[in-house]
Amino acid sequence: MSSYGQQAPLTNIQKNINERASGLEQTLNFTLDTLSLKSDKNILRVSFLSHDEKDTVFIDVDAPEVKIPLYHFKKGRYTIVVYREDVLITVGANRLVDIPKPKNAIEDLEESILRSSLSEEEQIARNMKPLKKEPKVVEQVDTRVAEAKPEETKKVEKAKAQVSTRKQREPKVVSNVNKKNIFEIAAEREEAKKAARLKNENSRDVAEVEKPTPPTRQTTEIEIKKVTYNLSDVQGKNVEKQTRADYRKNNLRPNGTRYEN
Repeated sequence: MSSYGQQAPLTNIQKNINERASGLEQTLNFTLDTLSLKSDKNILRVSFLSHDEKDTVFIDVDAPEVKIPLYHFKKGRYTIVVYREDVLITVGANRLVDIPKPKNAIEDLEESILRSSLSEEEQIARNMKPLKKEPKVVEQVDTRVAEAKPEETKKVEKAKAQVSTRKQREPKVVSNVNKKNIFEIAAEREEAKKAARLKNENSRDVAEVEKPTPPTRQTTEIEIKKVTYNLSDVQGKNVEKQTRADYRKNNLRPNGTRYEN
């Protein structure tokens, strides 16, 4: 089915009238240079297949309405596929006459479709920079009288001379003030350096005085009982005998530790 067959000699749109496509409006705008696809569910993607070049272009949109500027498409037949989450809808288009590019036209097809379909807030959310607008130039016409009276001219010249004389006197005062400020600032900086130096020296002296002394190790004196033996007495009558428990109680191991009970 051809839409706008008599009213739109630039492009013929072959609408999809199937029941599955009932939620998709397929219309041309008033100037017949833009195809509008408006859906009751978001259009995730659109693709364009050129019957002459056998090449397909995919554009991700994710918007309820997609506006396609037709100046991007030269004469020929195209199949447009609308991708929704529930269904794919095909629309036919036959470009009959080349549409001239408008002034400041966007060359890239994807950018052109997104800028035509999305609001400025949505474009910013997708990191799309706003387009630069040309400033309006307004010509200003000077309506003042070009000629001035001789008396007014003399007054103006006299005022200029007074201002010039006053400006010549002012630099001396300003120069003295500036020099004074420079010397004062230098003196303040020197005092600050001295104070910082003294502070560092005092901190160093305090740190040396307050060095911590190592803690003394506590020791325990152990009474060692000396046992003497008389080797000449075979019977051991003169020997002071000691039990094993007494020895372990009153003596240390060779490594200096106590015997365990």
